[in-house]
Amino acid sequence: MRQVVRNDEKGLFLVSATTSSQFKLDMNARLVRRQLAATPLVADFLDVDASPLRRNGATLELLMVEHCRVGEPVRLFFQVTEGHITTERMTSPVVRMVELAGSEA
Repeated sequence: MRQVVRNDEKGLFLVSATTSSQFKLDMNARLVRRQLAATPLVADFLDVDASPLRRNGATLELLMVEHCRVGEPVRLFFQVTEGHITTERMTSPVVRMVELAGSEA
C-alpha cells in the first residue's frame, strides 16, 4: 500500500479517509474528484457526520496537494468555480492510498 503522495509527482491515486470519503487524484491532469464511499466509518470517527459536500462527485481542477500521508489529514487546494476562487479542503485522516492505472479523475 502506498504511504505518501507528493504534490510534484505524476500518477492516478485513490485516497480514502476515515469518514469514508474518497478522493481520486489525477496528478497528471491535475484533477480531483471527491465521493462518499460505500464503506463504514472507521471506529474512531463513528461520531463524525460524513455528508455530501458542494460539488461532490464533480471533477475539479487540482491546484495543490499538501501533506498527503497515511494516518494524517490531507489538505487540498482546488478550483470550484470558474471565477478562479481557490477552495481549500482538509480531509479526515487518510486510511488508505492506492495507485490506479489510467489517467482520468
